[in-house]
Amino acid sequence: MRRTIGMSAPAILVLVACTGGGVERTPPPAAGPAEIVVDTGRVAVAEFGGFGAEWDPYEFSETPAVPQVVAERIRFMRLPFVRVRMFASWYSDVDNHYDFSNEVIRPLYELLDAAKANGTDVILTEWGQPEWSGDPWPIDDPRYAKAVADGVDHLVRTRGYTNIEYLVITNEPDWSQPSYATWRAAIGNVHRELAARGLLGQVSLMGPDTCCTEDWWRPSLIDLGDMISAWDRHLYADPIDVRRGATEEYLQGVWDEVRALDPEWATKPFVLAESGFKVDKTTPAYAVDMVDFAIQATRAGTSTMSAWMLDDESYPKEPDAPAWDFWGMWSNRGSDAELKPWFSTWSLLCRLVRPGSTLYFVAQPPRVRVLAARSPSTGAWTFVLVNRWSTAAQVMLRVPGEGDVTYDRYVFDGRDGSMRHNGKGFPLPDVSREPGDLGAGIVLSVPPSSVAYVTTR
Repeated sequence: MRRTIGMSAPAILVLVACTGGGVERTPPPAAGPAEIVVDTGRVAVAEFGGFGAEWDPYEFSETPAVPQVVAERIRFMRLPFVRVRMFASWYSDVDNHYDFSNEVIRPLYELLDAAKANGTDVILTEWGQPEWSGDPWPIDDPRYAKAVADGVDHLVRTRGYTNIEYLVITNEPDWSQPSYATWRAAIGNVHRELAARGLLGQVSLMGPDTCCTEDWWRPSLIDLGDMISAWDRHLYADPIDVRRGATEEYLQGVWDEVRALDPEWATKPFVLAESGFKVDKTTPAYAVDMVDFAIQATRAGTSTMSAWMLDDESYPKEPDAPAWDFWGMWSNRGSDAELKPWFSTWSLLCRLVRPGSTLYFVAQPPRVRVLAARSPSTGAWTFVLVNRWSTAAQVMLRVPGEGDVTYDRYVFDGRDGSMRHNGKGFPLPDVSREPGDLGAGIVLSVPPSSVAYVTTR
């Protein structure tokens, strides 16, 4: 099975420049462009899993079908993976009597059909929150584990969703479950049920999926390393922390703890399963901040990162719901599925920084973030740079040993969200097939409050 969820330790060259908030007003004078040199001996992520998004079934919509416009958007993104919500109560009663053909589960099938057709892998999350799910059991009930495992068996073997790669038991259990012991018992029960069905070679357990407390993190690393195949957590970062570069150090500490406590850490992806910012609107500044967040996360060792979220249509808009509940890359159908600014920046991360890439840890000029990626299959390079100064940053990108290349460049202006797009709102390069010598260095001006992507052919 193809694995998109990568390993920590990148194959495209992307350039990103951005400000969008919290920038320095006056950069120090520079005699020439700041040189950014890739040392291929300094690997941040050995096998990148990709940038993806949360995408939940359209169970609240008039029709659960995936519209053509959405299919076109995820195809443009080359969306590597999605994290998907489900409930065992959609098909099971308390005594494990199943109905896999009812209308309640149909939205899940519609989404999984679209994901499979797009070549998009799935992290399936049994939400497990009693106030949401109506699941008739506590999660440590053996009948719950049986229902989950039988459901996964049906989805993979009967329905053919072999793109389901990981299973998560309970969204944010440190917030929604009564105790760590309850959740730990559920993990053990589900692991045994999957093993009994011979499913563990197809679907692996990911966890602990925590969000809100550190109390469950260390115990899970110590207790569950033989059952958990990918370590994940959620982070809704403070935009101020991201803009000042503090998020990288924080996540470095998170993943260092995994390395210290799990002897098998090198075989397991480090996953941010939910990421974003709790802000009122997804403005152009948000679009820039998300790229900065992504760069810092991967430099810290994050091998896979899922943004919250793909589409506002996945949830109903309630009158008293806070605005930040709706962080999709486009609005719901009632607002004509209008694209938001951060679709431009995140879609290009998904499209250009591909699964399987090696990501390198590059020395950064002051207040400039750098992601460097190379595809082992094509040899193409991508750099992502974020400029946190309020004036343009002059940089030279150089990879010793490389030679002549042609590259495309995309520019997103974080001040007003302007960018070249086609008629469907998909980003277009402002420069195509530009010649350069990557070994000698490619000189670029990174605009203030902007995001620019450069990818070699």
